[in-house]
Amino acid sequence: MKKLAIAAVLAASAFSAQAATELVVNGNFETGTFAGWTKSGNPSLSDVISNTVTSNHTYVWRSGATGSPAYISQALATSAGSTYTLSFDVYNSATSNATFEADFNGVSVYGFSNEVHNWSHVTLTGLTATAATTELKFGARNDPSFIRLDNVSVTVTAVPEPETYAMLLAGLGLVGVAARRRQRPNVG
Repeated sequence: MKKLAIAAVLAASAFSAQAATELVVNGNFETGTFAGWTKSGNPSLSDVISNTVTSNHTYVWRSGATGSPAYISQALATSAGSTYTLSFDVYNSATSNATFEADFNGVSVYGFSNEVHNWSHVTLTGLTATAATTELKFGARNDPSFIRLDNVSVTVTAVPEPETYAMLLAGLGLVGVAARRRQRPNVG
């Protein structure tokens, strides 16, 4: 019975979750500034504002750039070949002259034109870095109104270590041995 308990503990530890490391600085804009972000493109009506509409969006990036998009970006410390998960919340109330785009590593990974989004949460997985630094960039244009962005997050996708597999196999092996011993009839 003791061996079975040890095997169960080993097997359970093989499935323990790893804490994800956040790569984005000021992804929720709670500093009330663009700290950590670089602005480019059309500067008109691109700012961080207090958003009193919902409690989980206290400060947001707001873009009402007209004619051409405003951009914000960050250079993220990444590992070539590693995969990442990008998530964010986006809001748009206009149905004309509105565009939004999210780029990871110079590739457009999400976007829309002229669609209403009432605080949509977006999660994109399997994004692969090709260098030690990866650019995360958002662009937005909304002539009649504003697009808002909040809660930007990039985390590395956890890959189990070889030791995890070894512990899992050892634990399963011990469970098998314990089960086999229980099946043997007592001779005596």
